[in-house]
Amino acid sequence: MRTALAALASLSLAGPALAADDAGCRVARTRTSPDGIATYTAECRWPVAPSFVSAIVSVPERIAAVTSSLAESTRLPDGRIVNVISTGCPLDDRQSTIVTRRTPLPDGGLLLAYSLAPVQAPLGKGRVQALRDDGRWEIRGDGDGGTRLVYESTYDAGGNLPASVVQRAVPREMAASLAEVRAAAEANARESGGR
Repeated sequence: MRTALAALASLSLAGPALAADDAGCRVARTRTSPDGIATYTAECRWPVAPSFVSAIVSVPERIAAVTSSLAESTRLPDGRIVNVISTGCPLDDRQSTIVTRRTPLPDGGLLLAYSLAPVQAPLGKGRVQALRDDGRWEIRGDGDGGTRLVYESTYDAGGNLPASVVQRAVPREMAASLAEVRAAAEANARESGGR
């Protein structure tokens, strides 16, 4: 199982990774906040219908089941979602509690936006509170039966892990997670006889 630690260990300390291409996606740093936390955006075109993509990313347990870096994603009774990012030993996993907003788009697409909840769930044992976890999934048809996907993420892992180290891993980890989502969406489409 891939972990964020394995990705961190494989990085060159010469400079930050600015972009990665994988599984029909282009991942790039799109902006950096004054405190040094980068926002990364992935733009993808996949030959699978948007319904198969949204069926995965809009259900916390489904996205956790298909992505290796997300160890847990659990919806609480009040609608908040607890996410746990697996970092691997010896680093503690990162936990964040997010709120999501689901907005239908005028063109038939779907916008799933998320941000850190004002009230965080109690930390599980061996976990560190993520300081920032904001982003969005924009899922649209491409006009040819496939999906145009935009995924944006701003993440601060917190703890004593330097943000610069985490930021080097983000493009590679984001591309790997999106490849896992794409593979699961395509498998679901094949099983259902769809595209």
